[in-house]
Amino acid sequence: MKDIITASDYRKLKMLNILFFAEKPLSKKELTAAVECSLNTLKADVKLFNSTCPMEMAHIYEEDKRLFLKTAPDINFDFLQAYMITHSDLFVLSVSIFHNDKLTIPEWAEKNFISPASFYLKLKEIDTFLARSRLILKNKPLQIEGNEINIRFYFSHLFIRSHPYSGWISEEISFEQINSFIQKFEAHMGVFFSISSRMEYAIAICVCLTRIKQGYAAELSPVEKSTIDDIYKYYHAENIDFNDLDAFLDEPMSLIERYTILNISFLCSFTDISLDRIKFRIDYHKKFRKQRFALAEDILTLLDGRIQEYDTIKLAILDYLTRFTFVKKTNLILDVDHFSKKFYPDVITMEMIMQKLQKYERHPDYLFVRDNKKVISTYLHDLFNVSLMNELFTRRLHVKVISKSGFLWEEYLKGQIRQHYSEEYLIFCEELDPKEHMPQYDLIISDSHVELPSKTKVLVWHVPPTKRDFSQLGEIIEARKV
Repeated sequence: MKDIITASDYRKLKMLNILFFAEKPLSKKELTAAVECSLNTLKADVKLFNSTCPMEMAHIYEEDKRLFLKTAPDINFDFLQAYMITHSDLFVLSVSIFHNDKLTIPEWAEKNFISPASFYLKLKEIDTFLARSRLILKNKPLQIEGNEINIRFYFSHLFIRSHPYSGWISEEISFEQINSFIQKFEAHMGVFFSISSRMEYAIAICVCLTRIKQGYAAELSPVEKSTIDDIYKYYHAENIDFNDLDAFLDEPMSLIERYTILNISFLCSFTDISLDRIKFRIDYHKKFRKQRFALAEDILTLLDGRIQEYDTIKLAILDYLTRFTFVKKTNLILDVDHFSKKFYPDVITMEMIMQKLQKYERHPDYLFVRDNKKVISTYLHDLFNVSLMNELFTRRLHVKVISKSGFLWEEYLKGQIRQHYSEEYLIFCEELDPKEHMPQYDLIISDSHVELPSKTKVLVWHVPPTKRDFSQLGEIIEARKV
């Protein structure tokens, strides 16, 4: 983050983060110590932020010599971060390069009302950042050079982190057109993208399509090319409909580009809608990506059997590691820069994860671990600790109630059950056949026989419930040892 925005903007972002998550107003002394700046610098930063940021979005107030941040109800810290990134020099320059403006330094400086001398200083900072991502900033004209996949990842990551403040990134292709493809991808793969992750995947696809149309083709190594057949045959990817994307390009997309579009889905998050699909995708890694699978298995030993949703966590790790198939070094993943601790308790520590990864970083099959150890560790740290916090909820019995008489009778049965068991023991699920995630229920209680494709246990009850009915439910809850 320090390299994406100027040092002063980074300092302001840190100040905003501390104020955003503070549980009470902070004194200037407390804030200067946390931000690590002088009192005069803090005052100047507050004044500048308040003068440039729309008051209806966010504003820093002072009351009784203490500072606090007030934001609109629909503004979270990620939005403030997107605001800061969008107003950074790197973002403005990157948008110009992405749109293939091909401006010289004097032309860009004149267009953006900055002196060439000042712009040269900013370019030095930007060039340093790009070098860490193994990219080169050329200035005759201004453009980014390097491995095409790394360039696309850079643009995608920057535009995703600046959204929604920056808005949609293309005037040539709409989100709706790309989303039409994503829906077909979901149906074929048995996965679901949330509204926010759908936008992230759409942005990444838009970057790819724009670069393809500008004449910048994806380049794969011989090893990377050899994986295309594996994926296409295992997932029957030849049946995925790319017509919505081909229409933008006015020609069919090449096999390599289709493969790239499929793989960039792993830069985002999606949910498998059935346990069968989870196992199916895990088996792919076990069969074709043995090194990656072995690493994930070893990493999972840190949980020491404390997670019930073992396969779900395993697949999340495998999906995350997949992004390093192409993007060898993901410098500056913005979500690494946590100013505030996010998840408690800290059961699986960063040190434990780093130590586990350390034994792989010098192995020739795991060179990406050495280059991305901090990024991977941070992701795993959050994943493990959130999963452990969810475990108490997961271990409770999840029940779906079905009545042949309809909703009111289902609510009646729930009320009867709740008289015997609180949420400490049992949780009701509303969806029988969810479209956005796999079914969450462990048990179905119905007042008639039901036939389901799943192997979920069904208890057939009476209305009103009998002593036998509650006895059957009690045995199931007792067996779970909640």
